[in-house]
Amino acid sequence: MLKQAKNIFFLGIKGVAMANLAVILKKMGKAVLGADVEEEFITDKLLKDNHIVWKTGLKQPGLLEGVDLVVYSAAHGGTNHPIVKEAMRKNIQVISQADLLGEIMTGFKTRIAVSGCHGKTTTSSLLVYALDRLKADPSYLVGAPFFSGYQGADFRGNQYFVVEADEYGVNPPLDKTPKFFRLKPDWIIGTNIDFDHPDVYKNIGDTKAAFAKFFAGKKIVVDVDDQNTAQVVGKLERKNCLTYGFSKNADYQITDWQTDGHGSSFNVKNVGRFEISLFGKHNVANATAVIVLLLQLGFKAESVRKALVGFHGAKRRFELVCQKGDSFLFDDYAHHPSEIKATIQAARNRFPGKRIIVIFQPHTFSRTNFLLKEFRESLSLADSAFILPIFASARENSKQFKIDSESITEGKENLRSIKSEKGLIDVLEKTLTSSDIVFTMGAGDVYKLKTQIIELISQKSKVKSQSYDSKLKIERSKDISHYLTLRNHVEAEYFVEAKTKEDLIDAKKYSLVNKIPLFILGGGSNLAITKEQISGLVVKNNYVNLRTIKESDDGVAVSVSSGYPVSLLIAKSIQNGWSGFEYHQGLPGTVGGAVYMNSKWTKPLTYFGDNLLYAYLVDGQGKVKKADRKYFKFGYDYSILQKTNEVILEAIFELKKTDKKTVRDRAKFALDYRKKTQPFGIASSGCFFRNPGKVSAGYLIDQAGLKGYAVGDYFVSPIHANFIVNKGKGNREDLLKLLQIIKTRVKEKFDVNLEEEVIII
Repeated sequence: MLKQAKNIFFLGIKGVAMANLAVILKKMGKAVLGADVEEEFITDKLLKDNHIVWKTGLKQPGLLEGVDLVVYSAAHGGTNHPIVKEAMRKNIQVISQADLLGEIMTGFKTRIAVSGCHGKTTTSSLLVYALDRLKADPSYLVGAPFFSGYQGADFRGNQYFVVEADEYGVNPPLDKTPKFFRLKPDWIIGTNIDFDHPDVYKNIGDTKAAFAKFFAGKKIVVDVDDQNTAQVVGKLERKNCLTYGFSKNADYQITDWQTDGHGSSFNVKNVGRFEISLFGKHNVANATAVIVLLLQLGFKAESVRKALVGFHGAKRRFELVCQKGDSFLFDDYAHHPSEIKATIQAARNRFPGKRIIVIFQPHTFSRTNFLLKEFRESLSLADSAFILPIFASARENSKQFKIDSESITEGKENLRSIKSEKGLIDVLEKTLTSSDIVFTMGAGDVYKLKTQIIELISQKSKVKSQSYDSKLKIERSKDISHYLTLRNHVEAEYFVEAKTKEDLIDAKKYSLVNKIPLFILGGGSNLAITKEQISGLVVKNNYVNLRTIKESDDGVAVSVSSGYPVSLLIAKSIQNGWSGFEYHQGLPGTVGGAVYMNSKWTKPLTYFGDNLLYAYLVDGQGKVKKADRKYFKFGYDYSILQKTNEVILEAIFELKKTDKKTVRDRAKFALDYRKKTQPFGIASSGCFFRNPGKVSAGYLIDQAGLKGYAVGDYFVSPIHANFIVNKGKGNREDLLKLLQIIKTRVKEKFDVNLEEEVIII
C-alpha cells in the first residue's frame, strides 16, 4: 500500500506519533499533508521545521483532494471520523497509524522495538542517540517531538530502525488490538509491564498476556527487577531472553549506582562503568537496557560508553525548562502513578534536602478512576502537589465517571485541588520560595503554564541574585553573535565580561551557587552553536595578562592569562625571540581555548600544549588549584578540561630563546601557508571536521563535489572544503541541513563517517 501512495493525508497530524510518522514519510520522498485542531501542540515546531503543511479544522471541504492514502489513529474517533468515512466512499486507501508503521518497519535489516508501560521514550531516544554516535545512522520513531538536539523521527537508510512500541489499542473501542502487534521486530527491549490503559485492558493479567504474545519468538532484553515482566518472560524460551537489573539474578547486573548534580554513574558487572546525564534509578536501568542491546549488536563496551555521553533526555521527560538561582522548573510527561513516583524519587536523588513541588494534571477520567489510590500515594511523595482539573480524552465520555481532581487529595494534607490556572498562579505566588524544585507533570497540556511559572520563579530568585548581578555586572538575554567567528545569531541567558582572574573565579562560584551551567567564551572560534540561546552563564574571557616568571640564557618561563589572544602572544614572542608558538601564527582565539583544545599545526606537527609546564584552574568546587602538564592528558584536539569543565586561569609555558628573525620567518611561513590554503576574513569557525586518518576531511568533501555548495546563507568554502562560511544571515536549520548533506555525501562516496572538530553546542 505504501509503495503506491504518493500523497498521504494524516487525520490528527499533530499527535506525536502521527507527526513523527509524517516526518519519516516526507524524508522517504512522499508528499505529506494533514489536518488537526487549531490548538497549539508540542509538535507544531517539528512539523514547521520539516515544512509539513496542515489544515486547521477537521470538517473543511476538500481536505482529501489529490490524496491517495489516509492515515488515522485512535484520536478523533478513528474510523468513525467523517474524513475516514469520506475516504472509504471515494475508494481512497485508508490505514491505521499502527499498520502503516508496521509496513514501514519491514523495509529495514535490523528492527528494534522498545516496549514498556513506562520509560520507553527515554530508552528509545537514548538508543537512537547512541547508535548515531556509533556512526550506525539509524532510522527511527520515538514518542517525543525532540530529544537531545534530535528530531523525534528520521529516515537515514535501511540498516537500523528503532521504534517506540505502543501497547495502546489500534482504534478503541472498535479495535482494541495492541498496536505493537502490528510490528515485526528482530529485537525487543522491555522496560516494564504495568496496568495503564483501562479502556483497552481489563486488568494487569490482560496486559501481561498482550506483552507475552508480543515477546514470543523474538530476541528480548528485559528488566528482571520488574515483577510483572519477570513473570511473563519466565514462561518464554530462555535462549531468546537477556535480563538486566539490580538483582543478582540478572544476566547484566547493575552495581554501585551513584548520582550527583551532573547525572548518574554505575557499573554493569563484567562490562564496566558508565556515566549518563540522567537522574534516577529507573534511568540507570533504562540506560543499561540500551547498553545490553548495543553489545548484542556487536558494538564494543568502550565505544558504547562514549556513545552515551551527552544525552540529556527527551522532550517532556524530566526536561529542564528554567533555572533561576536555586530554583528549577522541570516538565515531565509522567501520567501514571509509577512514573510520578519514579520522577519524584529521581528529583530527591538529584536535589537532596530541596522542597519538591508538583503541579499535576490527571490524564483521562478512566485512568484516574481505576488508579485513584495509587495516584494519591505517589503524589504525596512530593512536599506539595497541586492537582489541576482532569484532562479528558476525546475517546471517553467524562459523564460516565463520578470523579474529579479533588478525589485524589482526600486524606493527604500535602495535596490540594486547584480549579483554574488563575487559582494555581495565586497559590504559587504565596507558596513558592527562591529555592524550590517545581514540576509541571502530566500527559495533557499542563506544560503550557511554563511562562507564568517562570515569571514567578524569576521574581522569587531576583532578590537572591542581586548581589551577584551588581558585582559581576551580569546581563540577561545578551546577543553574543559578534563574539563568534561564525557570526551566527545566539543569545546568552546570562552574560558577563571577565576582565580579571578574580572575575573568572567569581563567575565559576556564581554558577555553582545558582546551579546553572557555565560557558567560557574566548575568541569565539572553533564553535558551531546551533542553539538559539545558551542556557546559564556565558563568560566572555577578556582577562589579558602576560608576565615573565623565570629567565635564563637559553629560555624563559612566562605566565599567560587564559583570555590572552594567541595572535598577541605570537607577536610578543617574535618581539622577544621566544620560540615555541610561532607556527601557530594565524590561529584565532585565546590561550585558554588553545590549551582546552590542544590546538595544532601540521607543518611541522606542533601542539599548543607542547610547551606547557603547569596551569592554574578553578575546579568543580570553585577552588583554585595548580595542575602540571601530565594532568591535561593532551591528545589530538583534546585536553582533560573537555571532561572536567574546569576553568583555566593562567598557563605557564617554557619557551626557548632564539634569534628574532628565525621566529619571525617561521611565523610568516605558517601564516602564508594558511592564507594560500584557507579562507581569511570570512565568517567561519575554522576547520569543521576532523581528518579521518591520513586523508584530509577537506579533500573528501571536495571530491564529493561540495565545494561552494550552499544551504541558505551557509556554504562550503571554495578555497578549503573543510571550512563552512556564513554569508551573514545563516540560520540554525540551514547549518544543520548542510552538515547532514556533507556527512551523507562523504559516507556514500567514501564510506567514511565525518566527525566534527569544532565544538557543537
